[in-house]
Amino acid sequence: MPLKLTLKPDEKVLIGTAVLTNAGPKAEIIIQNTVPVLREKDIISEEKADTVVKKIYFVILSMYVDSKNEQKFHDIYFKLVKELFNACPDQVILALVMEVSQKILEGNHYQALKACKKLLKFEAELLANVPG
Repeated sequence: MPLKLTLKPDEKVLIGTAVLTNAGPKAEIIIQNTVPVLREKDIISEEKADTVVKKIYFVILSMYVDSKNEQKFHDIYFKLVKELFNACPDQVILALVMEVSQKILEGNHYQALKACKKLLKFEAELLANVPG
């Protein structure tokens, strides 16, 4: 089934491994085949992955766009998950990581990214409540 994207002026989108920028007013793109697609707002760069959960998100994103190296990213993912559990052994985190991991094992990396956003939100709430 084709995917129709509407891009705002200057909005970027990752399609496959190409980053496209809308150079005009509103643009509509129809993608006819199955390929990784992410809007700019859903991308975290490696440089901005400055927490354990952001690093996990970045690794899942890497699995999504570079499937031929997925096994390498699995190894990194599970090391980061272990690091997260060691730092914060919490039942909510465990449940969220299990949801993310299930999506990865099913090969549904886009859904894993969506589930990981819940983990990002939970981490942000935890960090916001840390006495400074």
